[in-house]
Amino acid sequence: MEWKGWEKKKVFVRLRTGKVFSGVVKDIDMKSPPIIFITIIDKFNQLVTFTTSEIIELKEEEDKNETLEMS
Repeated sequence: MEWKGWEKKKVFVRLRTGKVFSGVVKDIDMKSPPIIFITIIDKFNQLVTFTTSEIIELKEEEDKNETLEMS
């Protein structure tokens, strides 16, 4: 997936520093390649920004508030 494809997705992120975050991707800043900045709003409603080179794990999370309809 292209980096821009992550915008507005609910994600789990693990960084090289060992920090982990869950939240919604607010912005992908690709203005200064090859450095790409990702900003999320974490589960504590705080803005968190990091570069793609810091990521060791990134995955989309299910929205636990959504209910599945059975047909």
